[in-house]
This record gives sequence, structure tokens and C-alpha cells, in this order.
Amino acid sequence: MRQGNAKLYNDDCLEIFKGIPDASIDLIVTDCPYKVVSGGSTNINGGIFGDDQIKTGKVFDHNDIEFMTWLPDVYRVLKDGTHAYIMVNERNLASLQSAAEQCGFKFVNILIWEKNNVTPNRYYMKRAEYILMLRKGKARTINFPGTSNVLKFDNIVGRKVHPTQKPVALMRVLIENSSNEGDTVMDPFMGSGSTGVACMNTGRNFIGVEIDKKYFDIAAARCDWNF
Repeated sequence: MRQGNAKLYNDDCLEIFKGIPDASIDLIVTDCPYKVVSGGSTNINGGIFGDDQIKTGKVFDHNDIEFMTWLPDVYRVLKDGTHAYIMVNERNLASLQSAAEQCGFKFVNILIWEKNNVTPNRYYMKRAEYILMLRKGKARTINFPGTSNVLKFDNIVGRKVHPTQKPVALMRVLIENSSNEGDTVMDPFMGSGSTGVACMNTGRNFIGVEIDKKYFDIAAARCDWNF
């Protein structure tokens, strides 16, 4: 298997999108920015974010960008008959889907990432995250249609290089199901670079953008050394 190539940008994805031609990307996989909640504290018995962060939803320096600010560009750069996977929490799922459909995307599925650990909550303990699967244009069958829509992968506990770091194995499932070797996959909010590492290990080319210099440097190192 060939190893993929990576083009990484420490920049605002809206600026990078300007240089990407229409219908030139084979797949988008991203853990997009969004506010955690809109008021109130749910951070009981600990958690990765503090009460002040949860009350304001301002967890990262750059997580207040609206869905409709970047989704039109995601739709524009994707080829016809391709997929987009966007990770989101339950609070923002409906608004993300609505915004995506306004841009022209068709809803395909909601995937569930079942984790090995739970997040404390005042209602029910959370052990799952959601992935909105969308398509542009004509329908396309995934490469491994026997894949369950519940994806069971251990969360990274105790050694994260990013607060919301995703397992490379999880990203690999999405990439291998909706692209082929030599295709170009883009992550406009690459964080610590898990999508990029999965691309490098599966022979896909990768375009990654991260505005935060700290996490960009981590992602660049990970994509270089494939860990």
C-alpha cells in the first residue's frame, strides 16, 4: 500500500478554502467546532472542561464559528457522489443537519461512536458521540456496507494530546468506507491530526487545516511519524 501525502496549513480554513477548486475533494472527515452548551453547568463529578467553559460554551479559542460559515465551502469543494462525516454532540446535531441540508447536502445516516468510558452528567452518563454522514449529489454505497452504524472504539484516556482527540482507528473506518487509495481527504478542523494519520496509513492524500498553532504542531508531528 502506498503512503499518502499530506498538505497541512496553520491557518483559518476559510482562507484555505479560497484556494481549493470546486469539486476537487473526495471526502471530508472532521470534528467540527461548536459550543458545548448554551448556559448552565453539567460538569458534575469532574470532566475535561471547567464549569465556566461549559456555561459559556467557549471551550477553545476558535470554537464559536457558525456552521453556515464553513459548510457552503465544504459542499463546494466536494466532488459529486462523495461523502462528508462531521462529528457533533447531541445538542448541535439537529442544527448541523439543518444547515448542511440548506447547503445542498443529502442526509445519509447518523453514526454512533460508542466509547469505553463515560462522561459525568446530571441526567444520564454519556458514553457515545455522534457522526453526521452526508452526501453530495448522487448516492454512493460505502466500500464495506456490512459496517455497523455503531462504531465501538476505546476513547483515549489519560494520554490525550488534544482534549477532544479521536482514535485513529475510528477515523480509519470512515476513510476506508468512503474513499479509495490515492483519493484526497480534507479535514478543515484537524485538531491533533487523527484524520491525517489515518490517511497516511491507508494511502490517501490529506489536506489538513488547524488555526491553533499548538495543535497544528502536534498534528504535523503525528502525520509525519504516524503515531
